[in-house]
Amino acid sequence: MIKELLREKMRRHRKHLTDAEVMEKSEIIRYKLLGKKAVKEAKTVMMYVSNFREPQTLPIIKQLLEDGKKVVVPISQTATNTIIPTYIEDITELKKGAYGILEPQIIRPVDKNDIDVVVVPGIAFDMHRNRLGFGKGYYDKFLEGMRAYTIALCYDFQIVKNIPVDDSDVPMDLVLTEEGEV
Repeated sequence: MIKELLREKMRRHRKHLTDAEVMEKSEIIRYKLLGKKAVKEAKTVMMYVSNFREPQTLPIIKQLLEDGKKVVVPISQTATNTIIPTYIEDITELKKGAYGILEPQIIRPVDKNDIDVVVVPGIAFDMHRNRLGFGKGYYDKFLEGMRAYTIALCYDFQIVKNIPVDDSDVPMDLVLTEEGEV
């Protein structure tokens, strides 16, 4: 119940951000992410496509492609709550898929062990880099046993003191906000 209340609180807060606030905060987060050593040195980066007033990731995806990185975008398998990591060559390959989120239309499978950095969405994070996702376990299942460096993007108000965690929850290596990092 605590997780669901926290999800609702964060959704409401994000919903009330203005377009200008989303753009301004997203640009700061983009700059910070692209400056991180793990991202600079990565050959392959997996990025989610933002939705629901999350920090904007399409400009990050475009920049990674321009920088010559291999970019992977997830396809959600709603029947199993799993992710198919898929290479993209251009942003135009993305079309609305599950949950109304842009996904690759061409499946170019990726061995998840070839991914150097995974940028992960979430509703809330704590000072121990624990993540509260959307409640279906897509990313926790995907990240289990991976060696990739994990980075979460969120707004500063999404950092809370503590998040209740389960054995299946995977903490992040880094959480970036417009104000700082955890």
